[in-house]
Amino acid sequence: MTSCTGCNVTLGWKKYNFQKQWRIPGYFCKSCMEKIGQDFDDHGRITLPKRTCDSCHQEFFFLRTTWQNKQRHRCCDVCKDLDFTESSSKAALLPPVPSRVPTMMALFAAFGILLMIGGFAYVMMVAPQQDSSILHVIIGSCMSGAGFMLARKMVKVRNLILGKTPKEVTTEELR
Repeated sequence: MTSCTGCNVTLGWKKYNFQKQWRIPGYFCKSCMEKIGQDFDDHGRITLPKRTCDSCHQEFFFLRTTWQNKQRHRCCDVCKDLDFTESSSKAALLPPVPSRVPTMMALFAAFGILLMIGGFAYVMMVAPQQDSSILHVIIGSCMSGAGFMLARKMVKVRNLILGKTPKEVTTEELR
């Protein structure tokens, strides 16, 4: 999804952008579009300063102010609900690790394995019986290769989601 360049609100179907001759890049929500357009009409250019969000370190025109532990934090719309008590570590910015693999990912991995088996069976059973067997061998090999690539990619993504990085995975876990 696209987010607003002014305040980082997630935009749905309705996105606003300025005309090209204004030279203001990005997509905006309606309120940011009105405020930036009014500033541009008043001054002939944008005089609003871009400020950096305290948690994601991206620049936006309009940030929200939150107070935690008697300290002021300027945050975008996405980061406004983050807890700044653990801001020294990157764990405060990362979502918690899920306990299970998402169902859709498991379905894609199963489809990849099925494609591998189907390609192998096609090469062994169907291709020798056809007239132009080299074409059928190529088709079966492509099916097996695509299935293997899909299954391997899903396993890598699963390891990332479950919090296992290549440094932490040992040979005992792979068996």
